[in-house]
Amino acid sequence: MGNASMRRWAQTNDDHERLPAKSAIGAAVFFALYGLPQAASAQQQAVSPPGSLQEVVVTATRRAQTPEEVPYSLSVVSEEQITRANVTDLASLATQVPGLSVYDFGARFAGATAPIIRGLNATSEPRGFRTFEQDPVGTYIGNSPISGYFHLDDIGRVEILRGPQGTLYGAGALGGAIRFIPKAPELGMLSGQLGAGGLTTAHSDGVGYTLNGTLNLPAGDTLALRVSGKYDYEPGFIAAAGLLKQTGSPAYAVPVLADPADPINSPGVFLTQKDWNSQKTFTGRASALWKPIEKFSAEVAYLYAKVKGTGAPEANPSFAGGPDPLDPRITFPPGGPYQAFNTSTDAFSRTTDLLSLDLSYDAGFATVSSTSSYYTTDGSTIDDDTYTFAAVSFIAYYAGNPFNPRYIEHQNYTDRAHTFTQELRLISNTGSDKPLDYTIGAFYEKQARYGAWNVTDPGSFERSVAQGCTAPYFSGASFPDCLLLAGPNDATFVQVDNQNFQDKSVFGELTWHFMSHGQVTFGGRHFKQEFTDAQSYTDYPFATFIPAVPHSSSASKNTWKINPSYEYAKRHYVYATWSQGFRRGGANSVPLAGFLKESPLLAQYAPDSVNNYEVGLKGRFDNGLTYTFALFDIHWDKPQISASLPSGNLAVYNGNTARSKGFEFESGGPLVLPGLTYSVGFAYADAKLTSNFALAANNGSGTIVPGIVTGTAGQQLPGSPKVGAAATVAYDRNLAPGYDLSLSLNDTYRSQVPLFLSAVPQTSPAFGLLNFSAALAHKPWRLLGYVTNLADKREILSPPFRLNQLGNLTNTYVINRPREMGVRLFYTF
Repeated sequence: MGNASMRRWAQTNDDHERLPAKSAIGAAVFFALYGLPQAASAQQQAVSPPGSLQEVVVTATRRAQTPEEVPYSLSVVSEEQITRANVTDLASLATQVPGLSVYDFGARFAGATAPIIRGLNATSEPRGFRTFEQDPVGTYIGNSPISGYFHLDDIGRVEILRGPQGTLYGAGALGGAIRFIPKAPELGMLSGQLGAGGLTTAHSDGVGYTLNGTLNLPAGDTLALRVSGKYDYEPGFIAAAGLLKQTGSPAYAVPVLADPADPINSPGVFLTQKDWNSQKTFTGRASALWKPIEKFSAEVAYLYAKVKGTGAPEANPSFAGGPDPLDPRITFPPGGPYQAFNTSTDAFSRTTDLLSLDLSYDAGFATVSSTSSYYTTDGSTIDDDTYTFAAVSFIAYYAGNPFNPRYIEHQNYTDRAHTFTQELRLISNTGSDKPLDYTIGAFYEKQARYGAWNVTDPGSFERSVAQGCTAPYFSGASFPDCLLLAGPNDATFVQVDNQNFQDKSVFGELTWHFMSHGQVTFGGRHFKQEFTDAQSYTDYPFATFIPAVPHSSSASKNTWKINPSYEYAKRHYVYATWSQGFRRGGANSVPLAGFLKESPLLAQYAPDSVNNYEVGLKGRFDNGLTYTFALFDIHWDKPQISASLPSGNLAVYNGNTARSKGFEFESGGPLVLPGLTYSVGFAYADAKLTSNFALAANNGSGTIVPGIVTGTAGQQLPGSPKVGAAATVAYDRNLAPGYDLSLSLNDTYRSQVPLFLSAVPQTSPAFGLLNFSAALAHKPWRLLGYVTNLADKREILSPPFRLNQLGNLTNTYVINRPREMGVRLFYTF
């Protein structure tokens, strides 16, 4: 928030300084809470001088409020906490916020991962392909929705809104919403910051670095510009063996021959690579604020982010070493905790940009505001699947007969999305001294999404031609019936999907201040949506082509909210919430005829919705101690599940019912010694299916089988832990005139995470990580040192898809990032 917004907030909250306890019950609750060791939670501390505890202002309800005034569960992460914990993106943010989770397989899978709040997710761990269903949590930069990948830079704070936000944030806010609030241009102020840093990662030979800069430039009294940029290089920590040398595009290039004179039997040229899984990221944002009069402002902003790299955080510790089972003439080293075996460099890239325009006019009785935005995200990922695929029984259709010694198989995923949104809002300027205040608005979204899944087999077709094969291979065939069938660029399978979506909504909230310190909010949203999906399939080895046949669905629905709250003592609140959330439905362009046909019941999937019942307490004491406690029970109807069907078709389908129940607690603030503070957070969410479901699907042999896709009551929903916790102890003190020291020790914990919705659950283990930072500030200079994963713990995030095949070469585990130590220097002016 800018200084003007802070002043407006202070003016509208003067009465809070004079609030006594209102009743005997309120007093009892007040004194019960006062006896506990409360503190300003890590999520509720503003960027401030060392040792200070200041109130934070949030805009989650579209009004400027303190976090404790917001009558539902809310967490706030400040710019200082982002810097101290070395939070760079959504995945690293999730480690610091209990109750927020994400499948963390690296930036390469950013298009296929989604944030999860309160366990509301039924989709298994991601593929390289983009998601088909809408995310269960809405993600925003300011007031503009966004998806893709970007680094956190020049962010004032992050607001995490827990629980369904269907009224103000619409479709996709099923489990909650995340708002990244960037810093706005400031009028009449020339300021900026320059930063540079370096880092080392355990088990890596590389040295990483970060460069960032921010400039706020006034232009007269009514215009200001703000430009920021961050470039980051993260070295890899995985050593890769078995990489086949290729020329040209990694997705399509034929492997280089070790013996060009023998194109049939020549081995490939094999390479090894240290620090294989490295990435480079640039995120930049430019914004301009025009405020010709006090009552009107316009801010236009453009964000651009680009990430590219190779490899994955994957390792194979169980391969004993020895001959390559695909070409025994080649010898591989033994596996290890940070050793991988891959035929491809697994290159990836993603570009994300957002153009937004925010207009605001104070009409006296209300403020009229408008947000227009257009964002795109465009990604490409290569995922080597050679060893996994080589273990299947029909491999000769792809690797030849006899087996191609240079066999390589790539999964090449590409996706892009273009989304335009327009929202108009009318927000009353009345306050708690008036009986009513309101927010009403209208929302429009138009989105086009494209995804392509290309499986390529570079070189195998050319080798079968060199063999003199004259007829296509079939099961049990021998020379000359050994010709492999492939499409352009040696493609063996191509799936292309196009989605189009449109949403028209009207929404509103009305707050009735029925007594001096009691209020109740009534909210509702009406939406109408249209969705179309068209998907084509081409399988070259089996001469199968299924054209894209568009399937469509439409939905129209109302969602509601009732949210009473009462301030029983000065800055101490009790609240209750019944709120509904929803997510758009859609269509699956699965074939309804032919070998890959599916049941017509899978041609569409319904919107899913939740009813959230929540009660909570939150407050702040005069010395900065804060607390928040929320108890929730969420009933989920028709949960959407995105998965591969037994036939291999990709589809979204609906379960029957599910439920998530649990609680959240946060506390923080000063401890015994001056300058010593703490923050703790704890979240528990027990999310399960509550009834069985059974759907008909293709069994993989061209036959529709009733009930082959199933779920059973009691199965844990995948993607998030039951328990998440974080605790930070910080110490700030003045060492000498002009020199300030800040120390921070942070510990995070999560329980085991189910990875699949399955009767036999597959999970990643529980673990905790310790982090430390120290900063020394002197006038405009600040030196920051940090260590993440202080104990250098190696934890498994996902086990292998196919175990113990090809002499254990398929035993690839996704692991967390090892210990990282970094130093950053900032100069502020």
